Order: sequence, then C-alpha cells, then structure tokens
Amino acid sequence: MKVLVLGYPRTGTSSIQKALEQLGYGPCYHMRTAMNEYPRDCEMWLEALKSKYDGEGKMFGKEEWDQLLGNFGSVCDMPAIAFASDLIHAYPDAKIILTNRDVDAWHTSVSRTVLQARKYWLHNLLQYVDWATGLVHPVRVKVWKGLFDDDFEKNGKESMIKHYEMVRACAKAQAREVLEAQLDDGWEPLCRFLEVEVPRGAYPRENEGGGFIPKMHERARLRLRAVGRKWLRTGSLIGISGVVAVVAWRSIRRGFEV
Repeated sequence: MKVLVLGYPRTGTSSIQKALEQLGYGPCYHMRTAMNEYPRDCEMWLEALKSKYDGEGKMFGKEEWDQLLGNFGSVCDMPAIAFASDLIHAYPDAKIILTNRDVDAWHTSVSRTVLQARKYWLHNLLQYVDWATGLVHPVRVKVWKGLFDDDFEKNGKESMIKHYEMVRACAKAQAREVLEAQLDDGWEPLCRFLEVEVPRGAYPRENEGGGFIPKMHERARLRLRAVGRKWLRTGSLIGISGVVAVVAWRSIRRGFEV
C-alpha cells in the first residue's frame, strides 16, 4: 500500500483512481472494486464497519487490512474512507492524499448524483435478486449511516469538514505531508508529490455530473439482465418476476433507502 486517498466521494476519486493506476500505483481499490470485482470483500468490510460503529468484534489491525488491501498499491473512496485514521496508522509509509472541492458544490453534487441514482428502483431490487449486490448493499448503507448519521442533507457538510480536519490532524501527528488535490489541478501537483514524471495526455476525468446517473442506471440494467439469464437457466423466472413486482411496488411507495 503506497497511496491512501482519503477524500469523500464526488471529489474526483474515480479520476484519481485512474491516474494512480496510470502512474504505477495500481491496482487502486475503489468502491467499484468491491461492487464489480470482489463482492465477497464486503463480508469483511461489513465486519470492520460493525466493529467501528457498533462495537461488535475486534477492531481491524494491520493483519486484517493487509488481508483486504494487501494486493493493492493504493486505495480511495468508500468504504475505505470510513477507516481513514486506521489506515494512516496501519500504513505509516504510504503517501496521503485528500481529494477536495468546495463543500457547498460537493454537497450539491452528491445530492444530484449519488442520492438521485440510488432512488432508481432497480438498485433496490438487485439487493434481493443478485448475490453480489446483496453483499455490497449493507456496506453502502452502513458507511452512509456511519458518516452522515443517516441524514446526508442535514449532516453532509459538517461530516466532510470534520473528516478532512481529522485526516490532516492524524497526518500532522505523524509528521506526514498531505496533498490536497482538486480535480482541475491536473497531473503536475500529483506527480510532484509522488516524485514521478508527468505522463503524456490529459488527466483522467471520470464520473462527471452529467453522465453519472445514466451510467449508474445502465450498470443496474446490465446487472439485472445477467441475473435474469442466470435465473432463466435455472427455471426461476417466475420467482424473480414476483420479486420484481413486490420491490417495484415498495419502491414506488417508499423510495430507495440510502
């Protein structure tokens, strides 16, 4: 583990994931890594979250973090940011980066993208019919409740400010430098901080506002098609149809719970 990116989602985490991998600090563990590649990791993430927020079981140490992240050169986004101080102490030689943006702009961005995308009824459905989403969903819910006390609109800004202050304080206590990275900074500050050459080409721009929700919806539709094909092969189409009807009805009435 060489780089810890401990900024909140919607601060350029997907872009810096691509950038770090391009610079040789990959693979970089992102929430999508658990969702798309290693959903079984979520069993261990949930164990860590229950220990942190509910006092269940033992706190994770270097051994447990290595089990989760030992094959990765860097990490960013949820769920790792919920354990920022733990990771800072577990990896004393890792570089620390805070992806950052204006707190008001960030709050608006999350409200218009992440919160809206999660109201899509297929996201609610998939946790019941897709084993991988069934593992990922409790982790997303637990992180969200832990960071924002289950009320993003009210607590989001304060949570972000306190989190960033905490990361800076933890780093300062260990006399470690922190790079405060804005998406528009491009390659130069990042490469200077990591002491590597600036690559050719533009800095990655991933998950920008306008394309975020359509991309999330398309991923959900593709996932449901894959589940449907699997259920069809096993003769369970009637079962999934019933689940679809029930979840759709509940979603229309209550909306999606983040």
